[in-house]
Amino acid sequence: MATTDAVARHAVLAQGRIEDVLERVRSEVEWVDVTLLREGLSPRLGGIDGMYVRHLAGLTEELPPLVVHRDTMRVMDGSHRLAAARGRGQRQVPVVYFEGTGDEAFVVAVRLNAAHGKTLRAGDRAAAVRRILGTYPHCSDRWIASVCGVAPRTVAALRQESADGRQRLDARIGRDGRRHPLSAQEGRRAAEQIMREEPGASLRVVARRAGVSVGTALDVQRRLLAASPEGVRRTDGAARQWAAADAGQPAVLRIREQLEWLTREPALRYTDQGRALLRMLSATLAFLDRSGPTADALPDHCRRSLDAVARACAGGWLDFADQLGDEEALPRAA
Repeated sequence: MATTDAVARHAVLAQGRIEDVLERVRSEVEWVDVTLLREGLSPRLGGIDGMYVRHLAGLTEELPPLVVHRDTMRVMDGSHRLAAARGRGQRQVPVVYFEGTGDEAFVVAVRLNAAHGKTLRAGDRAAAVRRILGTYPHCSDRWIASVCGVAPRTVAALRQESADGRQRLDARIGRDGRRHPLSAQEGRRAAEQIMREEPGASLRVVARRAGVSVGTALDVQRRLLAASPEGVRRTDGAARQWAAADAGQPAVLRIREQLEWLTREPALRYTDQGRALLRMLSATLAFLDRSGPTADALPDHCRRSLDAVARACAGGWLDFADQLGDEEALPRAA
């Protein structure tokens, strides 16, 4: 059985990035003798469809190269194209090699066959799901569904059918390649424990070790700060301690008082630039109140882009804060 780190690597490979892998080796297409190629990695239980092979053999345009597992010379994608080439009497066929383990090769073979060419039958897809569940039980239902071209509920049902003691896991690897606890509360408890024991740990470190999103880690931190301002502090360089306690007040309340004071300040309130700044600050603070639930509800395919945009925005705010000078020089709320 693969380790969690290995499964995460497989998830990144198979989830929507296979074409990127192929593009990187497209310039390394090799012509290989057909006698050297073997079957064995195709997810098609029914084997070769003779009618489809004859259809391919009659085409005049150039067919895509086969994808072959280099270590075993087994065809991962293109069994019908290989049969068509042999039927036409070709001695060689174009090949793109895949480097990886046999289990990785099967996952990629399923994803490729499910995405194009002759449609995989329902039985083929179900069998592929069962095999991947047996090899990588850590993978999430959505990830396996995306590989096999089925609905997540189908994977969940097949997982339930084949579940045994070895598959009672506390976490799974999602389509983003990250570890996600099966219980949200378990992840939150783990994040809280890390924050209490290591107050200097960054949110990214806490999120990775607890298996939760950064947004969830931020929500846990805010709740801890509200309950005990001195209990947890952010000291990472990416975002300096974003709130401080004053006169025993919770950090969030302290920041809100600062913003309320700023909204009454004539130098900001009666200038276009000042009002625009206040609107952005208010919107940011309002968003932070619900950032945890918002992050948890986001679709997986948007997370990478949103992560980049959010970090750019956070970096911009930090640059702006650096231009303002010492945090301790901020005026007190009236």
